[in-house]
Amino acid sequence: MSVSEQAALYRLHAGKCIDLARRSTDRESRLALLDMARSWRMLADQADKNSEIGPLVYETPEPRQHVAQQQQQPQPDDPEKKE
Repeated sequence: MSVSEQAALYRLHAGKCIDLARRSTDRESRLALLDMARSWRMLADQADKNSEIGPLVYETPEPRQHVAQQQQQPQPDDPEKKE
């Protein structure tokens, strides 16, 4: 199934949800169906956007090089610096 066919299918689902919401007498059911219709529309819109940018290609990043850090060694107290 192409992306445009999938977007059309999402819009069809949205339309069915709207149709069911119009026929529903229960307020909560109507709101839930309208929310589902909104979600289907968002999926359709996202599918349209995805089809515009073409296929996504993921490239694994190069491993980071471990840089050794020098640690400072504790220095003995300088007897001349004592007060």
